[in-house]
Amino acid sequence: MNSQVAEALRKLYLGKRTGVLLGEGEEAKRSVTLRAGALVGARSSLMEDRLGEVMIRHGKISRRQFEEAAKHIKSGLKLGQILIELGHIQARDIDEVVRIQLVDILCGLLLTPPARMVFTDMESVDETVAQPVSVADVILEATRRSAQVDARLKALLALEKPLQLAQDPVLRSQVVNLTPEEGFIVSRIDGHETPKSIVNVSPLSETETARTLLGLVEAGIVEAQDQPPVESPAPSISYTESGRKVEPTPPPPAATTEPPNQVLDAQESAKKVIEHLYERYQSQDHWTVLDVKRGSSREEIDSAFREKSRLYHPDKYHHIQDRGFQEKLSHVFCRLNEAHQTLTGLAEARGYEELTKKERQYEKQNKEWSAPPKEVSPEKKSIKEDKSTPAPVRDAKEGKAFFAQAKNAFLKRDYWMTIQFCQQAIEIIGDQPEYYHLLGMAQKENPKWRQDAERNLKIAIKLDPWRPEYLVALGKLYQDAGMSLRAEKMFEQMRALDPSFPIPD
Repeated sequence: MNSQVAEALRKLYLGKRTGVLLGEGEEAKRSVTLRAGALVGARSSLMEDRLGEVMIRHGKISRRQFEEAAKHIKSGLKLGQILIELGHIQARDIDEVVRIQLVDILCGLLLTPPARMVFTDMESVDETVAQPVSVADVILEATRRSAQVDARLKALLALEKPLQLAQDPVLRSQVVNLTPEEGFIVSRIDGHETPKSIVNVSPLSETETARTLLGLVEAGIVEAQDQPPVESPAPSISYTESGRKVEPTPPPPAATTEPPNQVLDAQESAKKVIEHLYERYQSQDHWTVLDVKRGSSREEIDSAFREKSRLYHPDKYHHIQDRGFQEKLSHVFCRLNEAHQTLTGLAEARGYEELTKKERQYEKQNKEWSAPPKEVSPEKKSIKEDKSTPAPVRDAKEGKAFFAQAKNAFLKRDYWMTIQFCQQAIEIIGDQPEYYHLLGMAQKENPKWRQDAERNLKIAIKLDPWRPEYLVALGKLYQDAGMSLRAEKMFEQMRALDPSFPIPD
């Protein structure tokens, strides 16, 4: 098993990260989805990791049943739903087999390490399992399956230091599924017993006991003791056949020093002002942000910007050590700067004014259009009886033609027509990342549409996570909005993907 991959998963768990870990090797691409540090989904390019193959391998269905179900895939239903309707599995079994598939893919990532890995932060992720799977559980299972750990098992058994539960309460409190025999082994880890002494009293064989200990070490639950144990009450640990959990003792509250009332009041007042502006600027145009009228002269725009930037420059509030406040303050100042630069540039001002004239049309249009297209729910479709009239098929060439027109419009700074052509192309071909990328690039030209731009850029990254320009585009969107922390995360991921790719200042 690869310790680097296990360490990466542990760090994501400790950081409670949400996003996708991508692993690419010579023979396979695998992706792991995490929510708050827990595993909630996985994908693989290997045929053997597909749901049907996993179910056959684990004895959930036969090959004949799978081939019978495969005949109905084109009906639009997912494999699990088809197997349920054919009576081959029960609805309650679906989550179990999806969890098995997730564990198989993750074990593959741990046992056949990729040539490179990249983690992409996301605010929300697609979840395929009803209940998250713990990182520790997967690492322990991968250790059970590994055929190349003999040298490490010998090294562990030769260790003369006692084993103890991890000092970090977050690692120690991970939930893992243990057999009763494995639970007994864990009960012997008390800071006094060495691996060899635990083997001597274990109900399992020497190799099986060593594998269990190695898995717990790799998961971070158990560690070798460097210092003599301090006699203290043992932590309360409960063992069951379904899992194990150690509740960490909460640390004592840190001492705080209250600032003088007048300083606190001034900071709270500043926070309220910036919070108010931050909320307002989400839905205001550039003229309103600067408090000038449409058609104002260059001198009037410059004067308004100087006054606003004097009031809300970040240097004025550097003493407020609140990261959330500083992020919103940065957004406010960047909006002022963006409004000034746009309205004082002839081409930029003309293009922006044309977009603002389309805002009402855009709002109405977006109520009727969503990307990606909505799927037909299983309740509305059935492989046993489907009398619906098939939708007319549009030629893929038509979609490519719309995209070519979109690119041409974007080069001419006609962002409105870029949006129209991209949406038409996506309606025909809904899985092309470059279509969503260009759509987001056009939408971000109007600050009111930036949430839509962010969503479409994320879709592009999800469809093709190996394209650095997509990560840069999303990072630049965050950068322009003053969200420096989010921007830097995107740029860090891009650097890991391609260190030579240029990043904006």
